[in-house]
Amino acid sequence: MARIALTVQTLDPSSATGLTPSPTVGIADGHMFENTPSNARYGTRFARVENTGIAARDITFITGAAVEGEAIEDKTISIPAGAVRIFGPFSPRVYNQPTGSTDPGYVYIDYDAGNEADLSIEVYEMPVS
Repeated sequence: MARIALTVQTLDPSSATGLTPSPTVGIADGHMFENTPSNARYGTRFARVENTGIAARDITFITGAAVEGEAIEDKTISIPAGAVRIFGPFSPRVYNQPTGSTDPGYVYIDYDAGNEADLSIEVYEMPVS
């Protein structure tokens, strides 16, 4: 299996009904979402992650950048059991997979091995005027 792309949901300030959340359950191969500078809303995306498990679970946002040839450390966060956390925005210079890679302009997400199904994720973007 391969990493699966998440749909980015746009928050609409003119909506009378709001946005209906549509979380996606974590998978062993991880997820990704588009975060390219050519998108007018880049830098305004964030992820909402919920841990439905009975123990803390880790989520990792894989960095695609390096400084002077040294890779920037991935961002791994432990989410307590039953908790929801929101992360972002995601700087394209830090989190996007680089040009020439398999998925340039995408942010990669990995889950706690063997416990992926305890985590669900949604990616949102704030509209810009």
